[in-house]
Amino acid sequence: MLLTAIWVGLAGALLMFAGDMLLYYTPEDFACGPKSSAKEKINAIIDVMKGLPAGRVMAGGMIGPVAAFLYCVGFYHIALMTNDQAHTLAMAAFLLSCFGIITGGAYHSHCAYLGLLGDDQYRNALNTASKYFQKLPLILYAGEGIGFVLLAFLIVTGNTVLPRWMFLLSPGMLFLLKPVVGRLPKGIRIIVSGGWTNLISVIYYVAVLIAISA
Repeated sequence: MLLTAIWVGLAGALLMFAGDMLLYYTPEDFACGPKSSAKEKINAIIDVMKGLPAGRVMAGGMIGPVAAFLYCVGFYHIALMTNDQAHTLAMAAFLLSCFGIITGGAYHSHCAYLGLLGDDQYRNALNTASKYFQKLPLILYAGEGIGFVLLAFLIVTGNTVLPRWMFLLSPGMLFLLKPVVGRLPKGIRIIVSGGWTNLISVIYYVAVLIAISA
């Protein structure tokens, strides 16, 4: 059961990353830098998406809810690998992480709308939609953020089947590297930084599979 949950979670992370790349990957990279505001970053993504085939943008958006479901199944590994004494905390981490990623799936599907309506003639409407769009990550980061902190705590305190040092590779800890990956050279940055919120889960799940198989 534990291995199944981990593999499904890994599939969800890879699928959501694929959705990221379908939505806004371009060899030219973003036209904004790591110090750009949230609005500037969203506008840069819109500028990329409006030049992409509509079918590709739609596929990237539709992947979001599917990947979010797989993520939720995967997050149950937190409860499965935690001892009975910390079960309540593990369930809190599981539910909060699910709450966050469900919003992440919605974020993906909404992102497609911005790309499909990215023409300048809709700019006023897009500016209004962007204000709403900027608020969705607040729910995502609140849910997953607290859930990932609890996961790291469970690991470092020895309440899981994982070695304590594995907390360093937990999603919450890896997320802290976001400012670093945001400074990668153009071409690499759009892949690594653009998909970092999902790549951290890919790295974590692969590390967990190695750790429990050792």
